[in-house]
Amino acid sequence: MPEDNRFAGLGEAVDDEGSSAEPEAESETEPSADDSSSESTSETVEYDSADDADTDTEVDDSADDTDTADEGANSSDSNDPSAFPFDATKKKTVYVRPETLEELEDARALVDAQLRTQHDVRNLTGREFYDAVFRYAAADTDGLIEEILEARDE
Repeated sequence: MPEDNRFAGLGEAVDDEGSSAEPEAESETEPSADDSSSESTSETVEYDSADDADTDTEVDDSADDTDTADEGANSSDSNDPSAFPFDATKKKTVYVRPETLEELEDARALVDAQLRTQHDVRNLTGREFYDAVFRYAAADTDGLIEEILEARDE
């Protein structure tokens, strides 16, 4: 593990805070109107220009990766259930239409539910899901070509 890993030790710090604050956290599970408006989501959509506003959006899923950053510490966390460590990833920005993003998020929820119920796999991380999506797309180039051609015909 690199010495300059800014996430080193984060898992232990979060675990220590989480174990001492669990009773308080349970009593604060109902968000008020003020809380819900100030919460940030894991997806921010920004338009690049007026020309691109109806076709491309920028998606930042950094929250999915940062909240599971401790999973990359192989030497300090041997209970990591994810397929690969956080350090093995590279953050990349992708541009996708909002309706496509909604479909992908719905698919993620379904995949997570099926992994839990049919395979007893819990704690699906964002990096695992998106890595699988890109590997699946890379393996089916004929399907990608069909999707691109269909989108251009619309």
